[in-house]
Amino acid sequence: MYQSRIRLLFRLLWPQFIWLTLILLGARYVMFQQFTGPSALVDQADDIRRMWITGLRYDLRIAGMALAPLVLSGLLLAAWRSSWQLWRHLALGFIALVSLIVAGCAISNFYYYQTYHRHFDVFAFGLFEDDTSAVLANMGQDYPILAASLLAVLLAAIPTLFAYYQLRTASIKGAISWPFFIIYVLISLTLVFAFARGSLGTFPLRRGNAQVSELSVLNQLTPNALMALAWARKDKIHDVKFSPVSSAEGQALLTTLNFDSLNGQTPRNDYVSQYPPHVVVAMMEGLGSNMLAFDEPERNDLLGRLRPHFEQDFLFTRFLSQDNGTAPSLAALFFNSPVQSISHSSAQTVDLTTPFDVYKKAGYRNIFISPGNMMWRNLVNYLPLQGVDAVYDQNALLEHYPDAEQYMTDWGLPDEYAYRLAEKLLAESEQPLFISILSVTNHPPYVTPNTYTPKPVAITPHYQRHIEEGAIKPHNILTTFQYASDALGGFISHIKDSDLAKRTLIAVTGDHQMRRVKAFYPNEQVLDRGVPFYLYVPDNILNTRDWHFDPTRVGSHKDIMPTLYHYSLSQQPYLALGGRNMLATTDDAARNFGYNVLLWIDAKGAYVLNESPVFYPWLNTDSLQLDGEQAYAVSPQQDKRMAAYPKLLRWHINQQVKGEHTSEKQ
Repeated sequence: MYQSRIRLLFRLLWPQFIWLTLILLGARYVMFQQFTGPSALVDQADDIRRMWITGLRYDLRIAGMALAPLVLSGLLLAAWRSSWQLWRHLALGFIALVSLIVAGCAISNFYYYQTYHRHFDVFAFGLFEDDTSAVLANMGQDYPILAASLLAVLLAAIPTLFAYYQLRTASIKGAISWPFFIIYVLISLTLVFAFARGSLGTFPLRRGNAQVSELSVLNQLTPNALMALAWARKDKIHDVKFSPVSSAEGQALLTTLNFDSLNGQTPRNDYVSQYPPHVVVAMMEGLGSNMLAFDEPERNDLLGRLRPHFEQDFLFTRFLSQDNGTAPSLAALFFNSPVQSISHSSAQTVDLTTPFDVYKKAGYRNIFISPGNMMWRNLVNYLPLQGVDAVYDQNALLEHYPDAEQYMTDWGLPDEYAYRLAEKLLAESEQPLFISILSVTNHPPYVTPNTYTPKPVAITPHYQRHIEEGAIKPHNILTTFQYASDALGGFISHIKDSDLAKRTLIAVTGDHQMRRVKAFYPNEQVLDRGVPFYLYVPDNILNTRDWHFDPTRVGSHKDIMPTLYHYSLSQQPYLALGGRNMLATTDDAARNFGYNVLLWIDAKGAYVLNESPVFYPWLNTDSLQLDGEQAYAVSPQQDKRMAAYPKLLRWHINQQVKGEHTSEKQ
């Protein structure tokens, strides 16, 4: 009887195994068809073949790991009639659950890639650290949740019903010889074990095996959703783990990067010392270069009142966000942290070295304004610890502007109310202010106040080619982006038209690329991760020292604060972390690069930060496009530099949180 039960067990196993593999393989096929284009795949036949073969191995591994508990428990419980009956009932529920999880993850990974141009990564967990109700509401508005859920249920119901009819058989009639039976079981178990490892070699199938091509999209499609989630979970654990560091390690990283120090100091400037200007830094939701590429002043106006300022003042376009979400970019810019969850992690009570400290030491009052709710990521409690004197979020704005409540969305109030308050505080303050603004309007559900009259927008052929499918109308996305830009432009205009014009610096950047916009890799990789850096410095301050503006100079979020320090502070020490003054007469050769967690740019082109980095030159002297037909291996020296910088950021935050090894301090 034991023999017949085990044979039934394996007869049940293999169809389930094939079904789970087909779900994951099918998801990869759909994503391959949706997210790749023929032009990018020219001469990539070998890479595509590696993607399918390695991807299949990942799929078999997931199927093997998922069904291994079913096999092992069956081998044990088949020995007794009562336990076997229990196993048969539990097996049905197990199969239904596993199939539903695999199908649900595969479908979710499709939409995650459609939005973020990445398979599941650590940022996926960050989404659930946001306002969960708002996230769920936006998902319902922008994604076919019902249809996707029904598809997942269907994909789970098919193998469950098949298993139900198989399990109705009490046993398999007809015995086979025990030696043959033992060989049969050993071969079956070996196959399950081999599939679960993904390899017959010394090492199991690992993360590095997903690097199959110089094309990022093929590397992204190689692992399935479950493997990507497993890696993301490990990254999440590492992301919030802090430990003491070695000063020798820090010095070695500085040497590799050719940095003389982590710190900098502004030169003497008697004018700003006597007349310290206000400083405003606005981090705009979704102000991505990928969306700005569709701007056509007369036909598809995406800038509104921001346009003249982009034309009159300093604008750096070869510029990257440090990360690809609001929380990590905010943490990088204002907390000098590569850990996006720093504000609600085990280190949430640690006072870090931040831009707020630099300005406070110079006599400034630090203000943080956002039309969203700053219970998000615990910022309402964390910002004061980091030196912010006053936090104004949607609740404070409602006290000042109660009429704004009628325009509130899941993410907060319209941006214009944040700018109104900022302008009021600047006009009334007798003390220099450092104001940080985090906007929220350019975010699903993409609605604008009914008091706003939009300027012309159009779904141009260029935009149509890049639209991602979704429930939200593309026209609404364009109008909302325009509104956010226009509101910011109105604020800058009011400052320039007032007495504040000669004593206020304004910096603007985006937190990440605009969502819901396709990117055609490799040519548009910089465009996909780029954000602008706009800078207004009054002439009376700018001309107190020599400067040089090169619109093609590359940079990233690391360079914003050092640039502002140089035109607002005199002889003030600051933490540079690789950043430099973007208006320096002579660029800093060691720091003249832009860094994103997925990309590195310099004057020559862009380096895609895969396991084996790939270099693409700029298409021309002033474009954000890359020459995708020219891919080069990266020199060992450059590879070491690019690996050293994120390690330096991690080293620094560990040093801030946990300090150095005790033995080194003695």
